[in-house]
Amino acid sequence: MHVSSRRLAAAALLGLHWTFGTGCAAPRDATIVRELPPVDWLAARVDELARADLLRGAPPLAQARLGALDTELRVWIRTPARRALVEVREGADGVTGEMWVFWSAPTQEEDDGVFAEYRDWIDCVDRRTGHGLGMCRPRPRQPVDWAMVATRLQPAWKLPDQAKFAPPGGFDGQLMIIERRDGRRGEVVHWDIAAPIATDPGRKESAMAEEVWEALWDTLSLAERPE
Repeated sequence: MHVSSRRLAAAALLGLHWTFGTGCAAPRDATIVRELPPVDWLAARVDELARADLLRGAPPLAQARLGALDTELRVWIRTPARRALVEVREGADGVTGEMWVFWSAPTQEEDDGVFAEYRDWIDCVDRRTGHGLGMCRPRPRQPVDWAMVATRLQPAWKLPDQAKFAPPGGFDGQLMIIERRDGRRGEVVHWDIAAPIATDPGRKESAMAEEVWEALWDTLSLAERPE
């Protein structure tokens, strides 16, 4: 998907047992720092992501079973027309990852309609419906180099919340929510790419957020249908 097209297009189950990375037992109560501003629409989006995790069978970030030296990064993007997740895990066994797309699905009829539209965009497999959402795992045309994806997503580990530099807007135009965890400590931050920061302070961080945004779209593009 070209950049211009991208711009136009442009956690909740406790006690769940799961194994990621090395499979080592992780602290069951990691400390997750939410730097998100207290905005109702943003809280609603975070709730939506928790429901998406529930539907795909993943634990909340605080409950993910990581080894002591493992890391996990979940980057969510949401535009009026597209919603997606790219997740990367790093540990003793190397780097692994997965991608998902999701949408609102209050009724089966609406789910069928939106799924058909998503299926025209991306090769969509492993379809799921529930918790008011629909989602599927895209099938890439070629194996994904997750180590390369992890490298491109490195700026996501350093981003502070956008609200440190500018108040959140009235709605999310091109929202990105980053969940990251390294050992016992995790953080959640947000950026709305539709509201770039062109002056200091915040200009450098805004550019970093753009890098992450583009890396996500480039990863998803590996599953796009040829034109």
